[in-house]
Amino acid sequence: MRYNLSELTLLRCSNCGSDLGGLSTDVIFYCSECGKCWISDERLSPVDIEFVRVGGSDSILLPFWKVDASVTMQDRISRRESSASGAAGFREFTGREMGLTESDSGSRKVRFVFPAFSTNLILSTGVRMHRENFLPEKTEHGKRFRVIGGSVGKDDAELLARAVAVGVEVNRTDYLASVDLEIEVHSACIYAIGCTTHNNVIRINGSKIGILMAAINDCDEMLKQNQVFPG
Repeated sequence: MRYNLSELTLLRCSNCGSDLGGLSTDVIFYCSECGKCWISDERLSPVDIEFVRVGGSDSILLPFWKVDASVTMQDRISRRESSASGAAGFREFTGREMGLTESDSGSRKVRFVFPAFSTNLILSTGVRMHRENFLPEKTEHGKRFRVIGGSVGKDDAELLARAVAVGVEVNRTDYLASVDLEIEVHSACIYAIGCTTHNNVIRINGSKIGILMAAINDCDEMLKQNQVFPG
């Protein structure tokens, strides 16, 4: 088998020249030597990374996408749960009955945070993370990190952001009948979020949100390699 060397991408940091480590499925690579982060598409391109809820020595840092976008609601229709009338008395609506209400359309700026690693719970985790306030931290001077397991590319992240936006609407307290929305992504970067393992669950530091290890592809390798270590 012959390879075209011009099509190969060297996994080497373009900033400091250090080798970039990762799993075989990774497309996001963090340089623990200089702190730069890269994403592989046709070549290695820089991507911003910020650290959130780093935690103590028992924490691991897992990659998440932070996507800032404008969500424009084209059409959102909800229905009443039930109806009370003098003739029929109190009854619940069925899916084929009326009782629909159209919400006002409009646009708002929204931040979505969801896993940048492969898991079958990306969307549900993103919906749960939507209401939490994830603020970046200033990286401690002289401390180095490992961030391994980023297998969700930027194009996929933008598609997932729309899916999470729909999931947020579905999970509102009213009775949703239909929703039509558009999303315009303004920026996307990586959040390295501190997590702690407990009882087969990876729990986000300072949060009640957890992800079952069994739902995460390559979980064992990610846990083995994602360790905070002193510089």
